[in-house]
Amino acid sequence: MKKSVNPQRESRGFTLVELLVVISIIALLMAVLLPALSKARTQAKRIVCLSGLKQLVLGWMSYAENNDTKIVNGGQAGMDSSIGAGIYGWVKEPFWCTSFNTASDPGWDWDWKINGFDGYTGAPLTYAQRIAKLQKGALYRYCQNIKSYRCPEAEKDMHRTYIMPTSMNAHWANGPGIIGGVPFEGIVIKRLGQIKKSADRVTFFEEKEISPDAYQFGNYNPASWSSSDIPNIMHGLGANFGFADGHADYHQWVCASTFKWIKSGAEADRPGTADISACSSDVTWMRNAVWGD
Repeated sequence: MKKSVNPQRESRGFTLVELLVVISIIALLMAVLLPALSKARTQAKRIVCLSGLKQLVLGWMSYAENNDTKIVNGGQAGMDSSIGAGIYGWVKEPFWCTSFNTASDPGWDWDWKINGFDGYTGAPLTYAQRIAKLQKGALYRYCQNIKSYRCPEAEKDMHRTYIMPTSMNAHWANGPGIIGGVPFEGIVIKRLGQIKKSADRVTFFEEKEISPDAYQFGNYNPASWSSSDIPNIMHGLGANFGFADGHADYHQWVCASTFKWIKSGAEADRPGTADISACSSDVTWMRNAVWGD
């Protein structure tokens, strides 16, 4: 006698419709989760970057405390063999992030893509040479974590992504001079005690491409991007900054002209002076962060 078969116990495969439903659900979940994972990854890199900046600022403060409150030379370009006057007439102290450019120790640590600067025609330094330069910088004694000098969002071969502004003992000259109509002897910071509202004054931050000297931002009112080097967009819509009171924080740009100015590659692609100047929020914040309000 033939046994009856329970239809509920019959094994069967998925139908095409069921497979398509499962695939659609998986695709929907991926579409929902991937942006969240990407955002979390970006946030994690931002936190690592902030940690590195904070270590640099604390090293900067330690240097001053060990040098009668005098802050480190915020420059980073080469000086000639006389070292006293230098090609820019800068201060005599060693640079915060690199050694002097001399015949026996040529090159600049920022020069990693291009050849030639002020008579130096050698090839760009290798990664190892740039690290060696960095280790000869004045702050390395106080911040010996190589990773603290580089944002994790940076290009693979970049060993350093942070820069100091000219206002922090890094102007091109230290004799009589004028910045935006103001004698810069009174506004370029030499000692910690000169800094007012230290929580608002920038010491380190991310630049689009590291300048061969320090970050230039004209001390003009009204402020304008047209008189500045280009900052960066590294984390979402802004960048990280280290401040003179020892903290590090993220600042988000808000003006369309700022984004265009930062993202433009060639001079011809950049917005006009009127468009740049119209962005009072971003440029005013930057001017006050660099020079004080």
